[in-house]
Amino acid sequence: MSHCWSVFTALGRRPALRIRRLLALAASALVFGTAALAQVPSDPGRTGTIMPAAPGVLQTQALPSSTVTNGRIGSGDILRITVLGQPDLSAEVGVNDKGSIAVALIGDVPVAGLSTSAAAMRIAELLRTGGFLLKPEVSVDAVQIRSQMVSVLGEVRQPGRYPIPGRLTVLELLATAGGLTEQAEQTVTLLRLADPAAAAAAAAGNVPASADAVPPGGGERIPIRLGDASIGGSNRTALDAELRTGDVVYVERKKLFYIHGEVNRPGAYPMEPGMTVMRAIALGGGTNLRASLRRIDIHRTVNGTDQPFRAGIAEPVQPGDTVFVNESLF
Repeated sequence: MSHCWSVFTALGRRPALRIRRLLALAASALVFGTAALAQVPSDPGRTGTIMPAAPGVLQTQALPSSTVTNGRIGSGDILRITVLGQPDLSAEVGVNDKGSIAVALIGDVPVAGLSTSAAAMRIAELLRTGGFLLKPEVSVDAVQIRSQMVSVLGEVRQPGRYPIPGRLTVLELLATAGGLTEQAEQTVTLLRLADPAAAAAAAAGNVPASADAVPPGGGERIPIRLGDASIGGSNRTALDAELRTGDVVYVERKKLFYIHGEVNRPGAYPMEPGMTVMRAIALGGGTNLRASLRRIDIHRTVNGTDQPFRAGIAEPVQPGDTVFVNESLF
């Protein structure tokens, strides 16, 4: 013991002071780190976790859980009402066609158009003013959102209808639908129906079969090229455009052309801007030794009938065309 004290004394007071400071800093860092770890939420919806999508296609951050509770209530939604300390008053209820819910002791309460927090405040006020509870504490959560729906159709892995949890963008909808398939075109179409009745019908599942089939009442077609900078002149990207109830997003299948005959890799290929016969032959692996560049035919379907014609290497190629490179006669 005396030997240890002599060593400590030999270090002097200043080194001893440094040691004490270092120990204090280490203890503070340990406490701070433990507290930080204790505050990490376990809900992946609150951590900004990247949602899986089709490999190399689309990814987006998960929606925060709080956005579901801040959505607007509409007919068909299912709500969970919880009254603190009053299990008999807590229940799951549906919003009827008039936009009201049935609450024990109170009766029908109009909630359409309200946020879930505003609906909870209204129910609490009615319980208090009705003399049922002195200081009611009420919470309302959306169990199922059926009134605010959008649809995504076409070349996505999980087409169908999806609820709008407070705010939903085109990119988030595509990612929620599992991302694009391998046959997806790089341009999607957002169909926004002008007629409120048509939008309500689309939200209920009665959507047009394609982006070209607009129902009575009209609508707006918004083409969105994946990766384009803006939409409608706004500063945010097209994929971040916020969706509205009844919106329909179409993901078209890639437009193809076909090349056969004396080429090295005959088959179907996706269209490119400014596609010509020369580019089509290049995509087909070039011609073999038997090919004749002077005997190239294009088979094009016009009004349901095949109409072949002789084409040069600069001839434009249209979607659905079949380019046939004939064998040389010599």
